Amino acid sequence: MDSQIDNEYFERYKRHILVKNIGGQGQKKLGQAKVLLIGLGGIGSTVLQHLAAAGIGKIGLVDQDTVALSNLQRQTIYKYEDIGRKKVSVASNFVKKLNKNVEITEYNFFFIGDDTSKIISEYDVVLDGTDNFETRKLVNKHCVEERKPLIFGGVSGWEGLVSLFVYKNSACFDCVFTSSETRSSFFDCSSEGVLGVTTSLVGTLMVAETIKLICETGQQLTNKLLICDALNGATEILYTKKSEQCSTCQNVVQL
Repeated sequence: MDSQIDNEYFERYKRHILVKNIGGQGQKKLGQAKVLLIGLGGIGSTVLQHLAAAGIGKIGLVDQDTVALSNLQRQTIYKYEDIGRKKVSVASNFVKKLNKNVEITEYNFFFIGDDTSKIISEYDVVLDGTDNFETRKLVNKHCVEERKPLIFGGVSGWEGLVSLFVYKNSACFDCVFTSSETRSSFFDCSSEGVLGVTTSLVGTLMVAETIKLICETGQQLTNKLLICDALNGATEILYTKKSEQCSTCQNVVQL
């Protein structure tokens, strides 16, 4: 039985194991990792597919929404017959069919309240795929309090943003986005619209950042805001820094 498990494990992940800077040890780390994904929309759908396929050991799913027809343009884990169903339930079933070895925990509620920090404390890294400024600030606050790395992604039209906050004394979300007016379109796609593939592009980059973080390899996007412009086939990096005036993280020493 053990040899069958080992053979299946190697067959599933051998393309990963062959990758430089991952290998068998890196794949083992992925299998032991606990990742919290907040938001199961366009970004979150792509993130979840790749986290599960990569063999992340435990994934927590946070979303209180139900599947709507307008979601199907970019939220690729849902089907027409899923309309009206809870996203966390559909997403959980998707993962079980893709990779039965991944442990899923469902949180079918809006991410706010006294339990927020406790939930975050149970995970190694948090991925934020939400779509409003207030929730992002809340997630950032609790990640700072629990000293948990926060991988951020945002989209608007043809453009996407990706960064890693709250890691090795780097900037937090509040250091960079000082108000909802700072790149405001990235916090509400309902007004500006979003190209479906842009959410996939950002989600994929967020998972790449997650894998690097877990495997402790490569250069992280700490104190960097990666901007992707799909319309013009261009990327840009804006350098950021931890703000001494940030009331959220100024007195916190990060891991």
